[in-house]
Amino acid sequence: MDACAESGASRREGTLMLHLLGRCNLSCLHCYMEGSPTRREHLPLEHVLAAIRECEPLGIGSLYLTGGEPLLYRSIEDVLSAATAVPGLQITVCTNGMMITPRHAALFRKSNARVNVSIDGDRAFHDHFRNQQGAFRASEAGIQAMVEAGIAVTVVTTISQGNLSSMASVAEWAAQVGAVEFRVQPLLKLGRGTSMTDQFLTMAQMDRLLLELSDLANLYRATGFRCNLVGQNRKFLLAHPCGAYVCNGTGCHRGVAKEIKKLVVREDGTVLPEVTNLSHEFALGKLGDAPLALLVSSYLNDGYARFDHLCRETYANILPTWPSIYIPWDQILAERSHHWIPRPDAAILPLERRSDPQCGVTGAARGLSLDERSPFMIQETRTLEN
Repeated sequence: MDACAESGASRREGTLMLHLLGRCNLSCLHCYMEGSPTRREHLPLEHVLAAIRECEPLGIGSLYLTGGEPLLYRSIEDVLSAATAVPGLQITVCTNGMMITPRHAALFRKSNARVNVSIDGDRAFHDHFRNQQGAFRASEAGIQAMVEAGIAVTVVTTISQGNLSSMASVAEWAAQVGAVEFRVQPLLKLGRGTSMTDQFLTMAQMDRLLLELSDLANLYRATGFRCNLVGQNRKFLLAHPCGAYVCNGTGCHRGVAKEIKKLVVREDGTVLPEVTNLSHEFALGKLGDAPLALLVSSYLNDGYARFDHLCRETYANILPTWPSIYIPWDQILAERSHHWIPRPDAAILPLERRSDPQCGVTGAARGLSLDERSPFMIQETRTLEN
């Protein structure tokens, strides 16, 4: 974001994620946002519209509308209309897909919005994981309505021990139903997911997942159907700390000393830097208290240093010895942020620098190559799919 960085690139590579409300029609077992039908928090429409109007001057090129369930937001049509009026703004709606009607599909089509829909297995497993009978069939119907309307649909699957063996069949189903992409997100220790201690993947299972997803990507590559993984690549982050929210100034080709690539607005209006589940102690402020641009500039002057310290200390402690190529960086930062006590000697370990045009990932879900031979990409975490 231009106004979110002290020097650096001028392209609109920033991301704004709006959690429009906490309410959801489901109470999923793992929900990272802890959404449910009883939640009542929501963002006032006037604050949402004001934030969207700031996207262009802030250098924001990607807007994510999520929740809760965003289709429960009463003024979703007004939100999409305002977003469509911003030149060059790419809109993505993150939904469970159950409430999609032909009217919604037409609205998404008019807005040129992409849609991410969460599907976690076959009918029986998905209904169990989503904690509601009939959830799979309703989501399937919603996806079909959107595909028929010409909307680019991505199926996002949370993989746990309970459904690891069915990953290939979910990918096959997603391709057959007309999705353009199958995106895998290993179960995270966030929100209600923290209680699913027997379902987190082991390192060996993560290795299996990576190999199987690579095979799936090879299988479908000729058809144009993409298979990707949500997360971060440890090797990439070691070479390019800016992908882990650690700015290196002239040490990175971006030449950025301070930067916020993503603004997350939670359902209570709290504005966070980069990480959705970050402790609110690191917040920029509240939406509506001041324009986003003012919140950002004030934070860069007073507040950013503490977030930067958290990122640098976590980076130095975790990255060098992490045992897998895949690292759930946002989860790790979020966990640490809630009980973090700064160390005065925190610093980045010496790193090998190299020239790489992808240094400093800033766009929404920008692909990072797993390695030169892999046909699928580890996607930078821009959203958490519920």
